[in-house]
Amino acid sequence: MIKLNVVEEEKRVYVDVSGYISSNDTKRFVDEYKKVTKQIKGAQYKLVVTPEIFECENNNDMRTICMTFYKSGYKKMYLVDPNNYIFNTMSLGHMEKKMFSKAVKIISHKDNAR
Repeated sequence: MIKLNVVEEEKRVYVDVSGYISSNDTKRFVDEYKKVTKQIKGAQYKLVVTPEIFECENNNDMRTICMTFYKSGYKKMYLVDPNNYIFNTMSLGHMEKKMFSKAVKIISHKDNAR
C-alpha cells in the first residue's frame, strides 16, 4: 500500500509505504501522484517518505516510483529509515546509489525533516 498526503501548511508531501505492493498499485499511485503534484510546485515542497516493511511484486516498480520523485524537483527529499532497511534491500547499481544518496537524506524520524 502506498499513500500520498500533501500538507499545504507545512509545504510537504508525505508518502507512506507498507505491505505488499503489486504492479497495479504502483501504476495507480504514479497516476494519482502525477495528478496531485501537477497542482503544486515541487521546488517549494519537501518530500518525506516513510516506509514500513514492504514487498513489491516487481522490484522495478520501486525504481519507477523513486525516479518519479527524483524528476519532480523537490526542494529536499527525506527517507525515514532508521535501520537502513530500504537502502540495504534495494538493488541499486553504483551510479544509482550515488544519485540516491546525493538526492535523498536518510533520517530516523519524520520530525527530523527540516
